[in-house]
Amino acid sequence: MKGTKIMMIGTGGTIAGTGNGSSALTEYRAGSIGVDDLMQAVPALEEYGPFESVQFSNIDSSEMSPYRWGHLAKLVNEVAKRDDIGGIVITHGTDTMEETAYFLQLTVNTCKPVVMTGSMRPATALSADGPVNLLQAMQVARSKNAWNQGVLVVMNGYIDSAREVAKLHTTDVATFGNTQLGHMGCVQNGQAYFYYTPCRKHTSESEFILHNEVEFPTVGIVNLYGGMDTEILNMVASRSQGLVIGGFGHGTLPQGVRDTLKKIAIPKVRSSRIGNGIVSSNSSDVKEGFIVSDSLSPVKARILLMLALQQERSREELERIFATY
Repeated sequence: MKGTKIMMIGTGGTIAGTGNGSSALTEYRAGSIGVDDLMQAVPALEEYGPFESVQFSNIDSSEMSPYRWGHLAKLVNEVAKRDDIGGIVITHGTDTMEETAYFLQLTVNTCKPVVMTGSMRPATALSADGPVNLLQAMQVARSKNAWNQGVLVVMNGYIDSAREVAKLHTTDVATFGNTQLGHMGCVQNGQAYFYYTPCRKHTSESEFILHNEVEFPTVGIVNLYGGMDTEILNMVASRSQGLVIGGFGHGTLPQGVRDTLKKIAIPKVRSSRIGNGIVSSNSSDVKEGFIVSDSLSPVKARILLMLALQQERSREELERIFATY
């Protein structure tokens, strides 16, 4: 909305990274530049002001954790309640951006635009992608069409929903996307264009509440591989309150894995290690106590189960949640 501020929240990442020279594209120190310096490096941002900024953290995003997610979500909720704030842009490392985005999608209670961005090349690199990503994230945050769209990820000229977005390449600047549904929209000539909206519940419609202690149940992930020792499942389950299994293909579980999981009493989500397509329920899931992840990847199924298990829930309740979010 015109006249309101955009809140810039810096968390670190490659976009705030520096290397030893312009040719250093993979060897650099993430989180070494503050968010104010990032903004000053992009003079074109002035057109989209006024701004306010806060440095939440300055870390490599591989250091992100549920504890940090919880505190970041609390900060975003506090900022979003302010009448003088019209949108929020978060700079973040790309390694865990899809996880942070989905956590915020489920825990931030606002209709205002919440836009995440980052870069694949450090600020000191030749053809660094951070400045244009930051500019386009700001353009999306200022768009009236970005309201009530949930948490958005803006990278390389495209807009993606937090639920579906994934990092698809180790180094390519066009790394973020969604192989199943396609991009939600794009940014061109300073304008945000949207082509579909999320139909799963998010942000202001979410039922998940953050408690003051910012502690979450431990949910483990086990991705299957041929000939896996099933004792690994027992080891992970013994330290967890919930378990996500990245199965083969359509969440397929070998008989030995099924036999082991039958004896594990904690909630279990059957997902897939593939990264594309959905895992739908079959007749054996009810009998063996599985919830299916639908189209959520194992890492996102973990986040949803972690939030759902903040209170005791039946298998039927967990099924409802995975069909809703």
